[in-house]
Amino acid sequence: MASDAIILLPWEIIVHILEDTQLGFTDVINFGSTCTTFNKIINSSNNLWRAKFFQKWPLLEQIYLTEVYPILPVKTVINWKDEVKIGLETRRKLLDLLFAMSSKHYMERELCWSVFKEYDPLFRPEQGAYPLAYHFLVDELINFIQSPAIASNLTHRYYAFQVIRYLRQSRLKDEWSKFISMSPTQQTLERAATFVAQWSQPERHISYSTISLTLDSIAMLTKELLKEQNPTHPIFSTPKETLDSWKNNIVDDNQWSIPETRQIIDALRVVLFEKLGFCGNTEMYYSSENSFIDRVLIYRRGIPITLEIVFESVARRLGILCEPVSFPSHFLLRWKESYGPESANAESFYVDVFNGGRFITKKNCPKIGSVARCPIEKYNVYEAANAVEVVTKMANSLVVAARQHTYARTVRLRSALELLCMVQPRDTDALSQLTRLYTSQQMDITEFLKDVQKMGLVMYDFLTVENYKHTIHPEFVRPNKRFPSIKYAVGLIMKHKIHGYLCVITGWSACCEDSSLEMEMVYEGDEDDLNEHEEQPFYNILVNNGSYYYATQDNLMLAANPEWIKNHAIGRFFEKYNDTHYLPNEETRRRYPEDEEVRNQLLLTQMLSGYMTCKKYMSMGT
Repeated sequence: MASDAIILLPWEIIVHILEDTQLGFTDVINFGSTCTTFNKIINSSNNLWRAKFFQKWPLLEQIYLTEVYPILPVKTVINWKDEVKIGLETRRKLLDLLFAMSSKHYMERELCWSVFKEYDPLFRPEQGAYPLAYHFLVDELINFIQSPAIASNLTHRYYAFQVIRYLRQSRLKDEWSKFISMSPTQQTLERAATFVAQWSQPERHISYSTISLTLDSIAMLTKELLKEQNPTHPIFSTPKETLDSWKNNIVDDNQWSIPETRQIIDALRVVLFEKLGFCGNTEMYYSSENSFIDRVLIYRRGIPITLEIVFESVARRLGILCEPVSFPSHFLLRWKESYGPESANAESFYVDVFNGGRFITKKNCPKIGSVARCPIEKYNVYEAANAVEVVTKMANSLVVAARQHTYARTVRLRSALELLCMVQPRDTDALSQLTRLYTSQQMDITEFLKDVQKMGLVMYDFLTVENYKHTIHPEFVRPNKRFPSIKYAVGLIMKHKIHGYLCVITGWSACCEDSSLEMEMVYEGDEDDLNEHEEQPFYNILVNNGSYYYATQDNLMLAANPEWIKNHAIGRFFEKYNDTHYLPNEETRRRYPEDEEVRNQLLLTQMLSGYMTCKKYMSMGT
C-alpha cells in the first residue's frame, strides 16, 4: 500500500518532485514508464520539460529570452518536450564526431579549419541545422570543457576546445561582417572589445548584455556620486530614451556645458579609480587577460586600451564624448571641451588611466616608456580611431602577449593572428606571420592560400609556401619498438634533474632524431651537449608551465611527488590522470604498445621503495 501512496499525490506535487535538479531526462522517462498514470503526467506537463530543458542547457535561457520569445507569434506555446528531443539529437551527433577526432587527427599538431567542416551541418541553418543548434552545441561543449579536468576524459576535452573555437570563431566572423556594415555611430568600442574577448576566449560564455550591464552599473554609481556633489545637474532630468541613445550610439559632442561636463568627469574618475579601484596591471602587463574587457571588468586591472574603453563607454552613457587616438607607440583617450569644425584648435586633454584618470596635456605630458619625446606633442595631428582600428590595436597586443609566454603559445598566437587577419584582411605582414605559423605546425594551408589569392595579394614567401604544400604527407600512427636503452615510458610524471620542473613523457626515440621533435619541442641544452648525448634516448615531454621540450634520459628522473601537469596539450596524448601517472589514450597506446608494462613496473618499484623507506623510519622511531 505504501508503494501506491505517490499515486494519491496531486499531479502538481509529482511534477514539482520531478523538477528536482538531481533528476535527469532518463529519470523522468523511467518514472513515466512505471504506470499509465505517471506516463500521462510526464507527457502532459509542458512546464516539467521546460524545467528539465534549462537544467540541461542553462546558457540557452538567455537565448530564448532575447532571440526566441520576442519573435514568437502571440499565444504561441513552445512544446518543450520536442525541444528536448532536438537538443538530445544535436548532442548525439556532436559526440559522435567529437569522440572520433583523436583517431583521425592524432598525428596533427594544430588542426586546420577544413577539418571541422563536418560540423557545419550541425550548426549552420543554411545547411539544414535547427536554428538554435549552435547554442545547444556551445552549451554542451562549455560543460565538457568546464567539468573538472581530473575526472574528465582528457582527450575528449582537448578536442572539445578545438571544436568550440571553430564554432565560436565561425559565428563571430559573420557577426564581425554585420558589425562593420553598421553605421559608424553604432560601432561602439565596448561592442568591439566584447568581440575580441569572445574570439580569444571561446571556452567562456561572454555576452555583450552582461558587459553592458556592468558598464551601466558604473554609470549609475557615477550618477549617485554626482547627485551628492551636484544635485541640480541637468542629467537627472534627461529622458530615458536619450540616455539609451547615448548608451547605444557614439555621441557627436559633449551634451553639457563645459562646467557640467567637468563635474561628470570628476565624479567618474573618483568612482572608477578610487571607489572601484581600476588601475593598470603593471606587474603582468603582457598577460592576455589585460586585453579582455570581461576580465578587466571583473578584476579591475588592465592595459591602457581596455581601461580607456571602459572609461569611454561609461562617459558616453553620461553624455560625454571621448575619442580613442592611436599614436605610433601608444593608445590614448582624448577629451575636448567641445568638438566640431570651430573647435579644431581647441586644447586636447588625454586621460591617463594608469594614474587615476588625470588629464595630460602637451604642457605636462611625461615621457612615456622608451619614447624620447612626449607622444602627444603634436596633439592635433592624429584623428580619432574607429572601432576597426581599435580592434587591430588590441589584436596586435594579443600577438605580443602570446609571444611573451610559453603556456599554449601556439594556440594563443594563432588565435591572435587569425583575428588580426580577419580584421585587416589585406595586411600582408600579418598574413605572412600566420602563414609561417601554419607551416611550422605542418598544417594544410590550401584553403587559406585560396582566400589570399582571391584578394589579389602576393606574399613575398609565396613560392616557399607552394613548395611546402607539396611536402606535406599524411602521417599514420605506427607502433614504436622499445630498445633496452630506453628506461622510461609514456605517461610517467618526471622531474628534470637540472631545472627542477615536473613534466610528463609523451614520446621517445632511441637517439636524437629531428622527426622526434613534435609541436614546439625545444632542446634545452646547447648544441655541444646535444651532440655529446645524441646516442642516448631522448624524450618528448610536456612541462608544467605549458611548454614542450626534448630532454635526454640522463636529465630525467621519476617524480617523487607526482602531480597534475598544467599543459593544454595533455589531452592530445592522454585520456585520464591517475595520481601517479597519466593513462595514454588509444592512439598513444598504439604508438607505444610496449610501454604499459614498463610503466606499471616502474611505478610498482617506486611504490615499494617508498613503502620500505617509510617502514625503515618507523622502525627507527620505535
